Amino acid sequence: MSDITYVCRHCGRQVTVEEGKPAPICCQEPMEPLSYCTKVPDAEMSRLADDDEPCDDGVTNK
Repeated sequence: MSDITYVCRHCGRQVTVEEGKPAPICCQEPMEPLSYCTKVPDAEMSRLADDDEPCDDGVTNK
């Protein structure tokens, strides 16, 4: 199975759990899955207009 990274929208804490397990609780609310990266980490990409929020780049070991 693969892992899912969750992030707390209040404090920013990140937790990785196995797929199929319930979402962890943080700050008295269920954590949200970390969104997938939609931009390529490339020197030619312009990131100046991007908020550069954390994202799951999908390159973690399985």
